[in-house]
Amino acid sequence: MDYVKQNWTSKEQKELRCALEQMAEPKYKEFNQKIVKGKMDMLGVRMPVIRKIAKEIVKGNYMEFIRTCIPMYYEELLLLGTVIGTSDMEYDGFKVEMNDFVKRLESWAACDTFCSSIKNQVKQNKEAFWNDMTLYLHSKNVWVVRVALVIMLQYYLEEDYIKKVFKRCENIQSKFYYVNVAQAWLIAEAYIKCKEQTKLYLNKCTLDKWTFNKAIQKICESNRVTAEEKEELKKLKK
Repeated sequence: MDYVKQNWTSKEQKELRCALEQMAEPKYKEFNQKIVKGKMDMLGVRMPVIRKIAKEIVKGNYMEFIRTCIPMYYEELLLLGTVIGTSDMEYDGFKVEMNDFVKRLESWAACDTFCSSIKNQVKQNKEAFWNDMTLYLHSKNVWVVRVALVIMLQYYLEEDYIKKVFKRCENIQSKFYYVNVAQAWLIAEAYIKCKEQTKLYLNKCTLDKWTFNKAIQKICESNRVTAEEKEELKKLKK
């Protein structure tokens, strides 16, 4: 199937769905379902294949693809997110599409895959992105909150933002597992990239006990942390 199209209608979307169904790997589907644990039906198409198709779609009329895509399968959702994330649309238009897309998320994998795809958009609009994430962090949708956390841990763990990242992370009060894990993951990554600032933060932060201990655990699981550091960190556990 040719994915570089100027016209995308329901007919072309059905053809794409059929193509994805033909690429499905039952054993990979079985394996991936246990990891992702999402609500959407899954085909079992690997992510490199999804990225390759998305790369072709963005060469054509990707806006029409976005407007006519109604994901039924998990892989279709990944494809839509990757097309939005890797497109060259202007930031204002991208923001509209992103705001609509994140409402569709229902698994940590779809969330994190989308966040990984928007590297160029963040790089080109870093301050605007940072400001817009404020709304995400206050969303009642827990997956939208996770998006903001993952974006911060992927793109904002640096000198100019690290203190503000810690403040934002700590202000999130959630009992949702995948939000708490993202908070812990963020702190663990911060320890690797901004070690001294993170050490200071760990000694005064007010994260809940579970999230704090999970952050320490994740830091200690890293091969980039010395045995001596791990022993000191374990003493901080609540």
